[in-house]
Amino acid sequence: MKFSLIAVLVVALAIGSESVSLVKRDAPAELDKIAKYFQDLVDNLKNVEGPELANKANAYLEQSRAQLQPMVEKLQEQLKPLSSNIEEHIKPLAASVQAQVAPLAGMVQTHVEDVLKFVADKTKAILPPQ
Repeated sequence: MKFSLIAVLVVALAIGSESVSLVKRDAPAELDKIAKYFQDLVDNLKNVEGPELANKANAYLEQSRAQLQPMVEKLQEQLKPLSSNIEEHIKPLAASVQAQVAPLAGMVQTHVEDVLKFVADKTKAILPPQ
């Protein structure tokens, strides 16, 4: 049982690792642009003080949103096949793990109930009657 759970975990991690490596190969330029955007945002916010901060921040955010929107849409399109592919692999694994764990959960619940009943009975025997 333990080995099958470990095997399922290893397979899930391998699938996730492969998906992440595919994403890294497809979109490094877009990610660099997004990182540069946030670095520019931080640099601009450090240089601005007082009430003009809100106005400059709003203007910069609107300008940047217009620049980033196409990149975000492109990344979402690239990630759609990966997320559905991962979902196709994970669902059967999750169902298998759930089927294997369900009987164990029932056994654990029974044991916990037995322990609690034992403790309650022993406590009643120790306490004086009321």
